[in-house]
Amino acid sequence: MRPQLLFCHTAFAKDLQRIREYVTSHAYDGVEWAWDGWRLMMPRERRRRRLDDLRQASPVSSAHAPYTDIEIGHRDPDHAAAAVRILQDYIDAAQELGAHHLNMHVGSYGLPLGELSWDGLVRNVATLLEYAARRGVCLTVENLTSGPTSDPETLVRLLKATGAPVTFDLGHAHGSAWVQEGRGSVVEFLRSIPTPILATHIYFTERNDAHFVPEKLADIGPALNGLVAAGCDFWVLELHTPETLEQTRRIVDEYLALR
Repeated sequence: MRPQLLFCHTAFAKDLQRIREYVTSHAYDGVEWAWDGWRLMMPRERRRRRLDDLRQASPVSSAHAPYTDIEIGHRDPDHAAAAVRILQDYIDAAQELGAHHLNMHVGSYGLPLGELSWDGLVRNVATLLEYAARRGVCLTVENLTSGPTSDPETLVRLLKATGAPVTFDLGHAHGSAWVQEGRGSVVEFLRSIPTPILATHIYFTERNDAHFVPEKLADIGPALNGLVAAGCDFWVLELHTPETLEQTRRIVDEYLALR
């Protein structure tokens, strides 16, 4: 079965008309809305109109929770508690939007272990999963290029402790020290995940916050095989320009044509 294909709205900034047209003209199933930089904590009627606009631009969607200044694993309990409350509001927004899932970062910007409360992180992930479940929202944790989710051993520990499903980011895995230092491959990283992989971010690698495209199918083909084997059928092409999005789509289409 063909996976659902989405793209991240950042390739077109916040131009909702262009996004809506691109979904149709390029045969996408929908859009992932990356909410870092969008204000949804606003008066209820304005928020309803904002979410209506997003829904009209793309009936099928996922959402990426904001992560700037939000860290549920911070050792400062006030900071962590504020982050939990903010993310609960975005869970509510994902429910109102009808999003397939809401994805979140933990340990963003390579939060060092000295500034992390592991027990607090586990507790707060569990709290948010419970909150999301009560609202009928699927909440996922994403692997990052640095910090506690960039190493399979630490990520697996978190996932086993909480049962959190995953958005597996191919570029973050490839750009992680674990892969770059030769401790394992992206496919081995993917296979280590003990909980469901509900979605994926597809591009080749991340360096200095920039997303780089696969030049050939071999760059991501084995990882795509791994996603198929894991039952992941919600694929988000997470590129930041139309040109890089289209090059990555060509590689993904080549892969799908061979299946």
